[in-house]
Amino acid sequence: MAYVKKTALDNFDNIRGDIEKGFLYFKKNYKVFNDFIRFVFKSSLTPADLSVNQELQKPNMEWPILPAFISRLCGEFSKMDPGFSVRAKEGVKLINPDVIMLVEAHLKAAFMGGNTNQLSYHLYRNLLAGGFDVAKIYTDYADEKSFDQKIYIEPVFDPTLTVFDPLARKSHKGDGRFACELFPKSAEEAVELYGSDILKDVQFTRDSSVAEFNWSYRNQKEDILLFGEYFRKRTKKTKILKLANGHVLTEKSYEDFLSRWEQAGIIEQAPIVIKSRMTDIQTIDMYTITGTKIVDYKETNFSMLPLVFFDGNSIIVRDNENSQAEQVVRPYVYHAKDAQKMKNFAGQSLCNEIENLVQHKWTAPVEGIPANKDYQLAYTDPQKATVVLYNQFKDGDPNQPLNPPREIMRPPIPPELANTFNMADNTVQVILGSYDAALGANENDISGIAIMQGAMHSNAAAMPYTTGFIHGWARCAEIYLDLLPKYYVTPRTIPVILPNGKRDFYEVNKRGNMKFDYDVSALEVTIEPGVNYEVQKQIALKTITALMGVSESFKEFMNQNGLEVLLDNIDIRGIEKLRYMVQEWMDKQKELADQAAQKNANMPTPEQIAGQQVQVEASKVEMQREGNQLKAQVEMAKANSRDAVANKEADIKFLEVMSTIQDANLDRALDQERLDAENARTAVEMSTKFDEHLMKRDVHEKGMNEPTNQGVT
Repeated sequence: MAYVKKTALDNFDNIRGDIEKGFLYFKKNYKVFNDFIRFVFKSSLTPADLSVNQELQKPNMEWPILPAFISRLCGEFSKMDPGFSVRAKEGVKLINPDVIMLVEAHLKAAFMGGNTNQLSYHLYRNLLAGGFDVAKIYTDYADEKSFDQKIYIEPVFDPTLTVFDPLARKSHKGDGRFACELFPKSAEEAVELYGSDILKDVQFTRDSSVAEFNWSYRNQKEDILLFGEYFRKRTKKTKILKLANGHVLTEKSYEDFLSRWEQAGIIEQAPIVIKSRMTDIQTIDMYTITGTKIVDYKETNFSMLPLVFFDGNSIIVRDNENSQAEQVVRPYVYHAKDAQKMKNFAGQSLCNEIENLVQHKWTAPVEGIPANKDYQLAYTDPQKATVVLYNQFKDGDPNQPLNPPREIMRPPIPPELANTFNMADNTVQVILGSYDAALGANENDISGIAIMQGAMHSNAAAMPYTTGFIHGWARCAEIYLDLLPKYYVTPRTIPVILPNGKRDFYEVNKRGNMKFDYDVSALEVTIEPGVNYEVQKQIALKTITALMGVSESFKEFMNQNGLEVLLDNIDIRGIEKLRYMVQEWMDKQKELADQAAQKNANMPTPEQIAGQQVQVEASKVEMQREGNQLKAQVEMAKANSRDAVANKEADIKFLEVMSTIQDANLDRALDQERLDAENARTAVEMSTKFDEHLMKRDVHEKGMNEPTNQGVT
């Protein structure tokens, strides 16, 4: 036996009291669950019905019509694809959006039917047939050789062996103080697990005078001991700190953060604390308990109760003003039980009438029956065509006439039996709100559209049970979301479902990849059922095709942009692959369209072409006008040219004359210059000679008297 600390052992009386009180509070609902599960899936005849039929010598026959309604709703539900939505809580802005998308994609993959062994289908079936069910979330190693733990979601073995806090008021009962699952084990198995001390002070005989809840009992010749896994919330005051970077940490986590910051040798100052306050942090403790002792205790990583209650369509009622308010679960066929019993009773009575029908054809006096065996065949073998012969007189004495044979008239079966038997079907359909079955049964000429509309109404009548399932399913996703960063801390490959519906895998916590390191209190998840029932898809498809038939614009739009919506309402084999292929084709078409648009970006639009044509015509008119002007200018130029030529010739002639005159004047000027030059030369020569003469005279006179330097000017 595992060691259990004394503080946990001190809680034994309180824990045992919680389990017994919670079980007794919900005991009536446990009985309703078991009765209706047996009534729907095993037999609609109770042991009391069998005893009455045996006493009245009626046949033990039944006509179960309720399972068909549940099976149809379960079939529709199996095609439903709940819409998961993960988002940061209001006011939280520090969560990486890519991490949120990754968490949402992984939740979709983890909660799909193939990864949970059709858990959602089984839970929903028990909601309809029994009124409630319970799922549990736990962690365990992925396999016997793995060191990585995985999060599992499974239904409990028996929902009637689960106990919740009677004070819980939410649909999933996660707001309660405790939750417990009970496990029956044989005495031999208990001794093997926990030793022989486990049977100390245990009695296997029921004592109804002591308590209505028995921790141990004897089932035929086997001793059974009940063990309970009891989960209890424990609240402790914790100081939380808001840092300058917006993150919120507990005081202990912040101290560890500062230690790692210093060890990493980061030079920058660590984010400082700007706010602090005390808050309540919830943790879950698990106790393993029997009727006499606590055999195990551990602190878990859960912050929410791992048992989730799935409520069908329960209601809180009081039998009178002084009675306690009690939760009453109601299966989907809760009010149709008596109608089913009425159908069985009417059918049994009808069969009893048929069984007791008079088979005799004739009644006749014994003396009147002939002694000849050939004649007696008409009485004993009425199937053969023959003549009924009889003795008219007793012993041939005419004085003793005998009554002739008389045909026996069968009494009719009371028509009320057949009418009641047939009416029970319609009564059940009205009680359950199954209008599609009612339409199909009463009218042979009802259109398929009317039947599909009735099926939608039937689904709407069962929507409270779908809503109860969604509440419980969302709670499971919330717990799963809380456990992800606590257990998925090493590199591992996880399944995801991409937004286009394709399944894929992503290696989380790998260097360079995203990590599940978000704050568990920063995210929240919601689930919506969506409009994904088969009949609703068919109606949507008919509506879309009808609109495409009456509107060419809508048809063109759907062919270009609405193919994904069209495929979402088609349920055929390979639809996922078809969606993926259509997505690739649409991407290719978009790429080709972008290329064509880029190629034709410079091509004018029709408006531009029309404007250019107007401009061309205007240019033609302008060019023609300019051409006419140019032509006129040419003609004028020609005329001016002729005048210019004539004038030019006159000018040439004038220049020739002026040149002749200029040449003549130049010749005269040259002659005059030669004449002037000759006169100037002659004058110089004469002056020179005169100066020489004067010099000679002066020299002569100086020689006569005294020489002087005076000259003659």
